[in-house]
Amino acid sequence: MKIYIACGLTHVPRDVFADYTSYLHGLAAKLRSSLSVTSVRYALVDSDPQLALKPAGDQAGLCYDWDRRMVEDADLVVADASFPSTGLGIELQIAEAAGIPVVMLIGDLGINRVREVQYRNPDDSQHELQIGRGIVSLMALGLPAIRKTVQYTSFDEAIARAADAVAMQVQQ
Repeated sequence: MKIYIACGLTHVPRDVFADYTSYLHGLAAKLRSSLSVTSVRYALVDSDPQLALKPAGDQAGLCYDWDRRMVEDADLVVADASFPSTGLGIELQIAEAAGIPVVMLIGDLGINRVREVQYRNPDDSQHELQIGRGIVSLMALGLPAIRKTVQYTSFDEAIARAADAVAMQVQQ
């Protein structure tokens, strides 16, 4: 099984960025240790370092092309959706369009939950914004490709629970 780890990196708070990237590397290592997993690819290793070597004007197009191909080449996408990311949303939609199942990881790290908010429409009606559980949007949670949602509060818990979820996907 070929796995692509999708995640948002741009808006990860800088005070947790080092821990978050270490977690992603640990997750990749854990998934690679499964006998049924033949490859694990992700942007921190398989596209971002290479983009830095390319001309600035080419980077956006190459990023899209390379990451899209990694998603399309995967048998399973493991997506950490703990931080907002337009790129992650695009990768999830690519997986959906290609019929690739997704295991979604959602970390409640105490710094990434949004508060409820109300708004008023032109007809003067007042509403509460539908924010799901405050970390991942309802639209993303409704993605049909999601086979399992894994919630976690620590990176060690995320790695263990993600490995279990992937093992269940392999058995199916």
